[in-house]
Amino acid sequence: MNRYENDDRRDDDASFGDQAERFSRRLSDSAQQVWLAGLGALGRAQAEGGRFFDGLVKEGEAWEARRRERHGEQEPGWRDNVEQSLDDAREKASGTWNKVEKAFDDQVQGVLKRLRVPTADEVTALEARLDALSSRLAKLENRASVDPDAPAPGSHQAPGSSP
Repeated sequence: MNRYENDDRRDDDASFGDQAERFSRRLSDSAQQVWLAGLGALGRAQAEGGRFFDGLVKEGEAWEARRRERHGEQEPGWRDNVEQSLDDAREKASGTWNKVEKAFDDQVQGVLKRLRVPTADEVTALEARLDALSSRLAKLENRASVDPDAPAPGSHQAPGSSP
């Protein structure tokens, strides 16, 4: 009599091998189905374009909401973390850009000052002075046209006196 004939381990080994083979086949079939589903999704996305993509986004949002609900998540998910990281990067880039912009502005202001180019405030003040002088000149001209005996502006003669 063979010493393995009544040994149950041989049957266990055979059944384990069968189980491993069945598991391997199921795993392979599942992987094949996932692959085919991915190809089908890609084909549909190409055929239906943006509308299909928008639908997938909505489904993904619903799945994410259900997942959070099931796990009772109160803290931000990966999407929130990515958005926060992007916001941080934007802030840093903006801050850096602001510093570069200020340094550039300071350099330009320095060059303009050395070239004696007037600032906007100086031009505004000069315009105000010109407006005031124009107004005074118009009043003097108006007065001269009303009173022909009045001395000419800048003559320093008293009215009614002869030259």
